[in-house]
Amino acid sequence: MSAPTKQEMLEAVENALAARMVGGAVQSYSISGRNIQYYSLDELRRLRDQLRQEIAGQRSSTTYAKFDDPQ
Repeated sequence: MSAPTKQEMLEAVENALAARMVGGAVQSYSISGRNIQYYSLDELRRLRDQLRQEIAGQRSSTTYAKFDDPQ
């Protein structure tokens, strides 16, 4: 199984944010000695913003052209 792309990671973070908004702000809990932990909303937002910037940086490709004076 290959590593997820940045776009896939961004989609997962956005889904996690949406789920957290609906499900409340629980960050961790324990059931029968097993611990479950979540990213906080602030951590998810920071990760989302970072991934958006990285993806935008990959998409922006600037091409420069130089035109000489024909004289």
